[in-house]
Amino acid sequence: SGTIELDSVPGAGTTVTIKLPLTLAILPSLLVQVDGDVYAMPIEAVNEIVAVRSEHLVTVHGLRTARIRERIISVVELPEIFGGMLHCTRVTGERQREATLVILGDTDHEIGLVVDRVLGEEDVVIKSIAENYRNIPGIAGASILGNGRVSLILDVTAIIGMVTRQMGAHAM
Repeated sequence: SGTIELDSVPGAGTTVTIKLPLTLAILPSLLVQVDGDVYAMPIEAVNEIVAVRSEHLVTVHGLRTARIRERIISVVELPEIFGGMLHCTRVTGERQREATLVILGDTDHEIGLVVDRVLGEEDVVIKSIAENYRNIPGIAGASILGNGRVSLILDVTAIIGMVTRQMGAHAM
């Protein structure tokens, strides 16, 4: 719902002006790839990105964990969090020699999200999913990337809450 204005002066050049409504929110994000799909997460929620050898991923009371700089971090994958709500063909817990973890949250509540690749930082425009589809817990919205692909934007606070509840139910 924005506008583009072109102002061209022969021999002097062209000025392109793009006007976006204030209702569009731009979010600095980290883009990651999981099972061929691209996901965005607010860069402010990312604490660090680490590579962990598979032998350093251990199961404690049925929950996968990793020791990262003297902290024990719960390790989760998107299929575990969202179940059948997202299209994921990878088998959860598939063993690889090394896993890339994006450590999300704050110092009191951190999780390590397993990703296939880190694509880098990008400012994304948030589009509501609820307006066009329905509200999905753990998904803050979507964005259309520069290459035309759609990226779901993860709601890190909601995901940490979902993981915490799943861990609590698992411990019972």
